[in-house]
Amino acid sequence: MSQADESAQQVKGQALKDGLAREFPSLTARGLNPNAAAAVALKIYYRKVKPAVDLKQLQEISAEARHSQQWQSALTVVQDLFCSPETLAVSFMPPCAAAEMSRPLNRALVEQVFTSLSAVQGDVLTAMHSLVHYALVAWPADDDEPPDQHYQALLLRAISIVLLNPWIDDDQTGRRLLVKLMALVGSWAPPLRLQLVSECAQWSSDEMQRLIIAVEQHLTITYFENNNSIDAATHQAVKFLAIISEANDQSKAVSYSNFYLDILNSEDFDVKRDYVNWKRPGLLTDSDFSFCQYPFVYDPATKSDILAFENTGEMQEQFHHAIFDSFFRGGACPYLVLRVRRSPYLVNDTLLQIQNASANNTLKRPLKVQFIGEQGVDEGGVQKEFFQLLMRDMFDPDYGMFKLDEDTRMYWFRASKIDMSMEFELVGTMIGLAIYNSHLLEFCFPMLTYRKLMGHKPTLQDLNGVHPTIFHSLHKLLTQDGAAQLGLVFQVEQEADFGEGLETVDLEAEGANTPVTDNNKQRYVDLYVHHLLETSIQRQFDAFQRGFKRLCGGPALKLFRPEELEKLICGGQNLDFIALEQHTRYDDGFTAHSQAVQWFWKVVHGLQPEQQKQLLFFVTGSDRVPIKGLASLTPPFTISRAGPHSDRLPTAHTCFNHLLLPDYQVRPQFYLLAALNCCCTLLLLDYQSDMLCWYLKTKRVALVQTNSAHRAVWQFVLERVVQMCLVYVSVEENHLAFSTALICSCLH
Repeated sequence: MSQADESAQQVKGQALKDGLAREFPSLTARGLNPNAAAAVALKIYYRKVKPAVDLKQLQEISAEARHSQQWQSALTVVQDLFCSPETLAVSFMPPCAAAEMSRPLNRALVEQVFTSLSAVQGDVLTAMHSLVHYALVAWPADDDEPPDQHYQALLLRAISIVLLNPWIDDDQTGRRLLVKLMALVGSWAPPLRLQLVSECAQWSSDEMQRLIIAVEQHLTITYFENNNSIDAATHQAVKFLAIISEANDQSKAVSYSNFYLDILNSEDFDVKRDYVNWKRPGLLTDSDFSFCQYPFVYDPATKSDILAFENTGEMQEQFHHAIFDSFFRGGACPYLVLRVRRSPYLVNDTLLQIQNASANNTLKRPLKVQFIGEQGVDEGGVQKEFFQLLMRDMFDPDYGMFKLDEDTRMYWFRASKIDMSMEFELVGTMIGLAIYNSHLLEFCFPMLTYRKLMGHKPTLQDLNGVHPTIFHSLHKLLTQDGAAQLGLVFQVEQEADFGEGLETVDLEAEGANTPVTDNNKQRYVDLYVHHLLETSIQRQFDAFQRGFKRLCGGPALKLFRPEELEKLICGGQNLDFIALEQHTRYDDGFTAHSQAVQWFWKVVHGLQPEQQKQLLFFVTGSDRVPIKGLASLTPPFTISRAGPHSDRLPTAHTCFNHLLLPDYQVRPQFYLLAALNCCCTLLLLDYQSDMLCWYLKTKRVALVQTNSAHRAVWQFVLERVVQMCLVYVSVEENHLAFSTALICSCLH
């Protein structure tokens, strides 16, 4: 090498040192560690990236441009800011002595910068699109070596900033940016995607919701542009939405229902085809993609359809096998027939027959129930009554299986040394059988029950739904100092078996000799929670879960969240009687415009929620709302004309969700008859003589206290009650009330 070349090389080396010396301190001051700072400083020296932008100066330039309407200087700085992931990430890391990436992204600063640039949002979106495109092109292929960890950390921060821009769902440019973002994130390895999940989990509800809306809008547009078909872009978008959903599961920023996709939960979408493609990939399409792989996009109603597909397939298979066997062996019944006696024999009869059906592998046949000694064809109503009575008996505190918390009004497993595994297994089996045969049940379990069924481990927060008093005590213990002064040890007291008072249980070995202090109180709380929610009821819950999974152990059930599983078992809470009215059928001369029908709906819409539940029970035999809402009652709710105007009360065929309504011609008469029906219902609930005497005596007192106009009404009510009570208590069909409050309607 000549002397001139050596001299030139020395000059370049010195220039490199000067350049690194100039950039390196400012980068380390922003939180980058020496290796990352050196790597970025080299890129700045070789002009592959630009130095960090002064964001305060950018906002000042933007303010001046807004005043003068001269944006050229601001746009130049914008181009610098979004020229590379490194520049963008470092610019939003103010000088600080903290270690690299240890500080959370200053989202307030991000919002301020984007707000200052709102007048040129199109240019900003274009610049961000170029940045993401550059990062996507530079990202190595699957088989190549991934970038170093320092670059990945800076890229993650830069992409987080871009995702927080408020215009990502505004126009076509925002959508093009979103497509590039999803493609880039989709190319990342799982560890980097998990870091993005943690970053998104810090977002506010507004930030999370904005991105959800943008992705869902893109999915909807893409789906329709592709003629309702699924392509790689759709798959990519759903995978990206899964990252946001996972982040939201950590932060609970928005409701999980915000992730339901309307296009997939509509009648136009072929969910059965998607289910088949999930169960048997490649059978119907060349792709193995299925939305069932991402269950958060389906609402509970659609998931219940998927579960019905699974159950129906198994049920039909069992039915056909039974028919086939009957040809060759004779006597085989294609149904699961339970012949039972009413209480006090109901639980024992059911237990014996369920055990027999399980041994004979007939549990998954279609269910039929018959009460011994009673006539009636089971078209669904007998099953409803059977499940109601059985659950009422098994959840009776006197039966000893469950205990009712007075604060939450929820049932929980009773800790006991008595082995009742068969009974708990029966409860689980009957819940599974109800799901399998599309029946709703009437009991109240805390959410923890469904979480445990889905494989979740209990936490202290779960205790709040089971034992709120204990939860608040333990929470107070953790948040306050001075635990040693309370005199606690690693022991707990719990109810012993019947008549044995309380018993003491060690939470760990030598628990009686281990005092609770501020240093070990977290361990004490963890052990206490573990004992209450797992150890003490392990045998009972294991049997319960074993029975439940005997019928509901298929993959379709895993699509449900614990909250959705509760709706599947117990129904929803949305008493949408407007939707019920819109989907009601009319028969025997009635139409939606009939006067009596219009009066009926006017009364119904004026009822309180509890009163509407009574009406629902009157017509369907259950006050629970189906998971798809009242509009989806099966069979559909039907109102038939039960003859001309008369004093007869409305009646119902609960097996068919069928209301028989006389063609009332006078509105006060309609109210009065509704009130009469309520009075008779109270008698039907307990028509012992002492109950009847008490009720009539009460109403006679009310009669004396009313004015003369109302006295005639009450006199008529009482006379009709006395005349009809003996008739109504002898009929088998339920005549239940619209509501007790309707009596008051007669007096106004």
